Amino acid sequence: MYDGVMKLQDGKYKVLHVTTIDITIRKVLVDKLKELEKYGYIIETMSDVTGFVSEIEKLGFPHHRIQMERQIRLLKDLKSMFEMYRFLKKNKYDIIHTHTAKAGVIGRIAGRLAGVPIVVHTSHGLPFYEGQSHIKNFIYKNLERIASWFSDGYFSQNKEDLSRIEKLVPKRVLTGYEGNGVSEAFINGDYLLPTDKIKSLRKQFGLNDDTFVFLMGARFEKVKNHDMLINALKRIQDNYPFKVLLAGEGPLKKKIQEDVIRFQLGDKVEFLGYRNDIINLIQMADGIILTSEKEGIPRIIMEAMSFEKPVLATDVLGTRELVVQKQTGELVSLNDIEQLASSIKQWVTRRYLFLLLYYIV
Repeated sequence: MYDGVMKLQDGKYKVLHVTTIDITIRKVLVDKLKELEKYGYIIETMSDVTGFVSEIEKLGFPHHRIQMERQIRLLKDLKSMFEMYRFLKKNKYDIIHTHTAKAGVIGRIAGRLAGVPIVVHTSHGLPFYEGQSHIKNFIYKNLERIASWFSDGYFSQNKEDLSRIEKLVPKRVLTGYEGNGVSEAFINGDYLLPTDKIKSLRKQFGLNDDTFVFLMGARFEKVKNHDMLINALKRIQDNYPFKVLLAGEGPLKKKIQEDVIRFQLGDKVEFLGYRNDIINLIQMADGIILTSEKEGIPRIIMEAMSFEKPVLATDVLGTRELVVQKQTGELVSLNDIEQLASSIKQWVTRRYLFLLLYYIV
């Protein structure tokens, strides 16, 4: 990505990767940053802090804190931009690479004004998308258009967004498809658990052999659309043998927990909080579920596919680039509650019938 644009005397680039919050660095970027290190890049990170800095620094990437709101807060955003500008003027970098919407706007403008030679941005899913309110869509699209004028490069994790980006940015801005992926360890089978370990893990969660286990690993925020899942579950009245495990934290977690209690779904839904063993949970699960309004390229689906786990997900940007309908999983229409409920019941009953036949034979 950076090759051929600038060369230091010792052959290395000093790069600052900026995200809105630190969990994005830890969960999304670390594998890529490790790979970039192999090519001689000197990498540092910057974000607001939610509890993952120590893990990031243990992996060898220095972290710098900057306060950033996730929502648009004009005065606070201008303050964040000024603080980043001062930091960049004092600490010289050859490249600033921004990720996520808020960091992308603040970081690109501050980086260009501070005189950073190369300013690039990766979209992990554009902040404006189909189904969004007209006002939000207009605001976010124009913020991205403004920020792109301060960019040298603008890259996308999925191909659908790339076509929108190419129409949005000035002609001088380099655009490209970045994609996403999992580490070679997944492909090589380094993370595979033996059958007895998986059975032991299921017992820890009190899961019977005939219980179909869905796993949704996603931050509790609006775009992940947990409401769709909860509303589908409350429509499943029969006592189907299944369990939905929800891994993650986020601002909407309390609201979703209250909905689970209100709809009497406590026997079907379990909240796991933030987990470091998501790879093991994927292997324990019978299927992965994801009800997002949109994605960049969802990492958990790629990880699930590396373990040959089927995926039940919404037919939205990013996700549909991975899931092949009725082959690697099933796509349902966004916010079609009845369709999702029907699919969950079908998945569960098919497995239940298969187990009955297995035991009978």
